[in-house]
Amino acid sequence: MNTAPSTLAELVAPLTEDAFLALLRARKLTFLRGAEADRYASLLDWNSLLGMIERGEHPSNLAEFRLIKDSKIVPPDRWLKAAPSGVAVDVPRLLAYLSGGFSLAATRIDPYAPHLSLLCDSIRSSVREQIKIGAIVTTGQGGAFTLHYDPEDLIILQVEGRKRWKIFGPPVINPVVGAAPQEAPPEDILIFDEVLAPGDFLFLPAGNWHRCENQSARSLHLGIFFQPPNGLDVLKALTSQLFSDERMRVPLTRLEDASDLAAVEAEIKSRILTQISKLDLKELLPGS
Repeated sequence: MNTAPSTLAELVAPLTEDAFLALLRARKLTFLRGAEADRYASLLDWNSLLGMIERGEHPSNLAEFRLIKDSKIVPPDRWLKAAPSGVAVDVPRLLAYLSGGFSLAATRIDPYAPHLSLLCDSIRSSVREQIKIGAIVTTGQGGAFTLHYDPEDLIILQVEGRKRWKIFGPPVINPVVGAAPQEAPPEDILIFDEVLAPGDFLFLPAGNWHRCENQSARSLHLGIFFQPPNGLDVLKALTSQLFSDERMRVPLTRLEDASDLAAVEAEIKSRILTQISKLDLKELLPGS
């Protein structure tokens, strides 16, 4: 088995790191066939993920763990059990759902897997963006989700099995986490149709409509999520800074008259403009 890639440069080879960063900036869909089927297995395979679940290391909260088929989520009470620490995954039930064609979508698994944690640290240092890693395990026909897009850019690493990826255009431009999802388009502009096999690499830019179909008894792929800061994050930072200003917290409906309201309005505008004038985007970037 190959040594697990621990840096962004090792992960994206044979691309250079600079070449990949150019693709990331341009958000250019890119697919690379793997020369070695076991290239990513040392990062995290099914046995390692299952052991993580059996030991109670993952999930740490229910937002990180879903049993799902064609975008329909299995209620957690159907696969949880009582445990000394509260609740835990009932592994036999989990395996039964997987045998029945459901998928496991586990996110933020990097804190629990040393190889993934090391890789995340390297990627963050190179791109200065929020990075997390998830895994999707699929059995049976179909996939975890119907046609959808992700608001994050994604590196897809096929670890086990085979999965067909169909990507449709045009993409959603510059989607962001938390925005209302857009309505799925008709599937009449197919821009990518490939079966990913172990060792294959796919860079899927944010906003690309896609769906997947399992082509093997079990498929496992890793997804590395890139979430860059944006202008809306700047507004959140400014709001956070203004929370400490007592005059920004004045109840507007408790003022005496229109003149008081006008005075407070002027103060609010002045304080906001003052904060904007002090704005330095470099200070808001991760790692600053």
